[in-house]
Amino acid sequence: MEVSDVMTANPLTLEPDDTIGQAEEIMNRQDIRQLPIVKDSELVGIITDRDIRSFLGGRIFVTPEERERIMNTKVDSVMSSKPIAVAPEDNLRDAIELLIEEKIGALPVVDEEGGLVGIVTHVDVLRCFLDSLKED
Repeated sequence: MEVSDVMTANPLTLEPDDTIGQAEEIMNRQDIRQLPIVKDSELVGIITDRDIRSFLGGRIFVTPEERERIMNTKVDSVMSSKPIAVAPEDNLRDAIELLIEEKIGALPVVDEEGGLVGIVTHVDVLRCFLDSLKED
């Protein structure tokens, strides 16, 4: 089985100049935990809900202005740059091993030119496993 068999194609993305507030809003609205960051369709990073929580670090905002300033921070200052990525034709087993070994929740899927074509998350993998159990 290949990564392309279970990945989410054309995932939601952000650009490096988008804000933490935008990332948080999309994640909450779409009920997702990771957003690839692209520039001219090329993968340049990934931001996770964990990155955002860590960045906010239990801050107590004294004023609405202070919260707005913090939430307007660009994602490129918080994202993980050079994320581990896989190709659509990579073996799914290898991708799952990467998720486990690196203790990450998602792997961006890129084509030969480094363009983002999908994302494979632990939820995608679990969904695939559940489908195989239903077949038995």
